[in-house]
Amino acid sequence: MARDATARQYDVDADAVRLDIKTGEITFKAKKGRLVDLDKLHESIRATRLGVATGMAMNWLDVTAVGEVAVEKDRVVLKVKGSDQTFVLKEGDKKAFANLRDAVKEGPKDLSVFGRVDGWKGHFPPFLSKLPKKPREIVVNSFEAVKDTKPAKKGAAAKR
Repeated sequence: MARDATARQYDVDADAVRLDIKTGEITFKAKKGRLVDLDKLHESIRATRLGVATGMAMNWLDVTAVGEVAVEKDRVVLKVKGSDQTFVLKEGDKKAFANLRDAVKEGPKDLSVFGRVDGWKGHFPPFLSKLPKKPREIVVNSFEAVKDTKPAKKGAAAKR
């Protein structure tokens, strides 16, 4: 049921939704050019009305978020490209987070950040009774620079 609820999401690529029966893990990805709305994902799973007797739970939600990362006041934030979604980035992997802070200390950078969404954990139905807190927080495991996808200007040459 949770797999089907995920696959029904408008922004989720239904053909990419997978359920590993042994681990109970559901993996999915957004349709090309789309973003998965976490509020709608939560609501869709809630609408399944999965109860205590099922033994089901949300153990974690790992995401890859792409956007502009910057230091604002005393925190590192990621503004997702193409949306109004913002995530506060928290230390998970110490080295990765230190490198991320170094990467943005001179100013905002476009980065792809992988990590676990904090607060997305709990047994059904208590977890499903209300949305997890905002602003959403990603516990950072890794990141990488976003490659520039703009085509080179005609006649431009790469410098070495």
